[in-house]
Amino acid sequence: MAVRFLFLLFAIVLAAFGYISLLNGQHVSFFLSNTRQFDLTVSELVILAFALGASMVVLGTMVKDVTEASRGWKERRKRQQREAARERVSKASGLFRRGMLDEAAKELARSLSVDSDDHEALDLLASVEIERKNPLEAAKALTRLRRNDPTDLSVQFRLADLYRSMNDSDTALALLKAIESFEGENPRAWVAIRDLHIQKGEMLPAYEAHKKVVRFRGKEIGPADQSLMTALRYEKATFRMTEGRNDDAERRLRELVKEQPLFVPAWVSLAELMQGRGKTAEAMELLTQGFKASRNPVLLIKIEDLGVETEQPQPVMRIYTELLQQFPDDADLHLFMGKFYLRLEMNDEGLEQLLKAESLEPERESLLILLAEAYRRRGRFESASQYFQRAFGYKRRFLIPLRCVTCGKATIKWSPRCPACGSWSTFDIDHGHKDYATPATAR
Repeated sequence: MAVRFLFLLFAIVLAAFGYISLLNGQHVSFFLSNTRQFDLTVSELVILAFALGASMVVLGTMVKDVTEASRGWKERRKRQQREAARERVSKASGLFRRGMLDEAAKELARSLSVDSDDHEALDLLASVEIERKNPLEAAKALTRLRRNDPTDLSVQFRLADLYRSMNDSDTALALLKAIESFEGENPRAWVAIRDLHIQKGEMLPAYEAHKKVVRFRGKEIGPADQSLMTALRYEKATFRMTEGRNDDAERRLRELVKEQPLFVPAWVSLAELMQGRGKTAEAMELLTQGFKASRNPVLLIKIEDLGVETEQPQPVMRIYTELLQQFPDDADLHLFMGKFYLRLEMNDEGLEQLLKAESLEPERESLLILLAEAYRRRGRFESASQYFQRAFGYKRRFLIPLRCVTCGKATIKWSPRCPACGSWSTFDIDHGHKDYATPATAR
């Protein structure tokens, strides 16, 4: 429309100047060189100038129209491509839900070839690649998402979890610390950092991270977090022992046994620290106090081991006697005292204590084996045979097994922390249980 108007205006102006040129005959000389020239009337000069200007305007208008048309076509083309890409993402989402992972990945690749920064496509691609067991490809997709929007912390958490699943704990830790530095206070990041440090066996950094969690939650802290704080405080105390800072370690351990008397590792480590200083009697007393507070038989094992190691069985027998006066119905005390007597070849005394334990807990497999051994030593083979039969033919043994109450890991060597599940203070005596035990008869 604009071009037509310009042409109409051009025709009107030409007609007007043509009429004027008939009335004005003046000429103007134009020199092209020293020898060449031509003459134009004033009207012709004006008409020529106007024609040149109008041609430029028309040409410019045509170029503008063509450019706008081209831009509009490109935008429509891009819009169509984006719509097609969105349809592919929607299709890929359906394929993913149906478990058709390879087809979903192909559709997403086609979609990303059009829009390489499509947030939804990259997010879905990461999920697809995780399901396809391609963690590196998933990490690439999440890294592109993170690059496009560094403020999206959910992507960084997913990426950290992915690297952790790939056993790349250093990269995962770097991502989590970046989140922490970005927000300042982020309990989710602190928990993940803490768990990574625990996984790597770095208890001091784990302790520092968990302190932030505890301070942030305040009175809302749950029993699990409180138990973990106790365990990490214990780990810090034992680390001080490895550094040779025994006074600080002793202070921390004494605080622990005072505040958390049921936490057995603190009693054991404190007793070992005293033993290392040559204070065997104090170590014995600490283990005894620990048993009184927790009633955990692990401490009886430590008392017995300490007595044998120092070749001082009398204090052990004295402790057992005092404890039995205080806890006469404790089957564990009778069992371990009987076991200790057998270890000292005091068979009659051992048998007496084991029979008392049997009257309290008659179907413990470990007890049955010890009774069988006690009767065997006294030459009463028929009774020994009966007890061995009741124990279902277990091999002779003197080491009573331990079992983690959290994961069920069995061992004969106590440790403050379960190597299988990582829980602290969870090993307890495994006496064994038979749900359908019946008395054995003599053959």
